[in-house]
Amino acid sequence: MLSIIKTMQQTIVAFSIAVLLSGCGGTKVLKEPEPLEIGQPIIADSDERVAVVLDWVIVRDGPGTWAKNADWDEYLLRIQNVSERPVEIRSVTVLDSSLTSQHSVADRKRLVRATRETARRYEDEGVEVKAGTGATTLVAVGGISASVGMGAGAAAMYGSGAALGATAGALLLAPVLITNGIVRGVNNGKVNKEIGLRQSMLPRTIAAGEVAALNLFFPIAPSPASVEVAYADADGEYVLAIDTTAPLDGLHLPKDDR
Repeated sequence: MLSIIKTMQQTIVAFSIAVLLSGCGGTKVLKEPEPLEIGQPIIADSDERVAVVLDWVIVRDGPGTWAKNADWDEYLLRIQNVSERPVEIRSVTVLDSSLTSQHSVADRKRLVRATRETARRYEDEGVEVKAGTGATTLVAVGGISASVGMGAGAAAMYGSGAALGATAGALLLAPVLITNGIVRGVNNGKVNKEIGLRQSMLPRTIAAGEVAALNLFFPIAPSPASVEVAYADADGEYVLAIDTTAPLDGLHLPKDDR
């Protein structure tokens, strides 16, 4: 009996060390975000009431990313009211290559869940989705020449986190797993807080001549076909659809699946 207990303890210790060496994984806020310089916009479009510029899309491991292992996209847009009356921006929607709508969400869990659903949907069609793939192919295809400088958004200063240790003994495995779970939970909480700080709230009213900069989070949208801005003024409701097929072609898709 004692030999069995000793063997179990040795196994638990070995497994626990492997867990510790593998790290906590998951998503976490980086100490320093990846550098991002906004130059020529990716694309722009307009109608008689609003002008919309897509400055950049922050993806996993791409320029501007501030979180490790991000399973979402952050769209940086500017919207100018070129009319003589206020307009209300109601929503912004991204349509992926299958023309499935992705709606902006300011919640890490919902973003991750929706991204996984998208990946499964594409996998059912025999297409692999890989976060961040194709980010280097983002290109500017015209639009407004003068670019508004984009700040860092809502910046939050985070500490290094609590130092959590495991208690040695016959039940070593449980504290190790609990510790990893706590660290992961803390990291997820920080990420979720940052998303909430950065996300622009909609609806939003823009005065005549005003320019609004928006940070909007979406589940991953492979090779996005368009970005649709729904808005309204005193006369009615409208949708401006921006064709992103060319500049965002192949985003999140391996070359063989494009």
